[in-house]
Amino acid sequence: MKIKNKGEIEYYSEDEKMQEDLYMGKVEVLLESLPYIKQYFGEIVVVKIGGSMMEKDAILQSVLNDLILMKYVGMKIVLIHGGGKQITKLMEEKGIKTKFVDGLRVTDRKSIDIVKTVLIGDINVKIVSFLNKHGKISIGISGNDASFIQCSKKQYKKNGKNIDLGYVGTINDINSDFIVNILNDKYIPVITSLGVDGCGNIYNINADTCACEIAKSVKAKKMILLTDVDGIIKYTDGKEKLVSRLTSEKCLQMVKSGEINSGMIPKVKACIKALEGGVGRAHILSGTVEHSILVEIFTDKGIGTMITD
Repeated sequence: MKIKNKGEIEYYSEDEKMQEDLYMGKVEVLLESLPYIKQYFGEIVVVKIGGSMMEKDAILQSVLNDLILMKYVGMKIVLIHGGGKQITKLMEEKGIKTKFVDGLRVTDRKSIDIVKTVLIGDINVKIVSFLNKHGKISIGISGNDASFIQCSKKQYKKNGKNIDLGYVGTINDINSDFIVNILNDKYIPVITSLGVDGCGNIYNINADTCACEIAKSVKAKKMILLTDVDGIIKYTDGKEKLVSRLTSEKCLQMVKSGEINSGMIPKVKACIKALEGGVGRAHILSGTVEHSILVEIFTDKGIGTMITD
């Protein structure tokens, strides 16, 4: 009941009652999230977003809004981004052929210049700009800044043969203090997946691998790889089924059998290495599904694929 005027009684209308039920539903969602907020308060969560998230501003903004909410309920967010689709697009415009080996981009001298232009000059700036609409909450950095991601040329073999990937790097060391200091200053570090060697050469690093190594170095509670698919898909009885949870051992078996292939291989291997390095949980989610991160972290339901050790 509501008191309209002194001595008069006004009853709720049907619309107002429905609105009240809606609010109560929202309260229940908040209460469900409470133990998860408590669990992750003050903890580091590493999130990697792929190039597919950057193709539409609405999708990117939705993902970033989730991260902003996570920050304001007390999580320390580290954001790593790739930009594969945008790099491929610019390379095609420049007449440069794109070649991949097991999901890893072969990067010659012309290609690395395009990689730097897209990742640093375009995508990183865009993400930081979007985040900072909500206040001065993020800083854009690249792995070659202060040489905090030190790497060397990646040596890669396939079927017993050496494959020259060009300016593709293997991470040798990460200055975790550099990242932690930014987090302690209440910022979200937005990290471009590049590294530098002792001679100042800049290398392209697979963003999933970069997220893994950073998650290990900062002792993250959780690592989330956002992509444009729902997670790991397994074909059973001629039908596609999303795998909600599987072990590292099973992942490796599926890679060997070819059930996991192409660009999913680096993601799965990154998750396995992260778990081996002490990261609490590793997930592969679709960033194109609205609020997938919030569903994964704050609800009992979960979404995507979780890989366990």
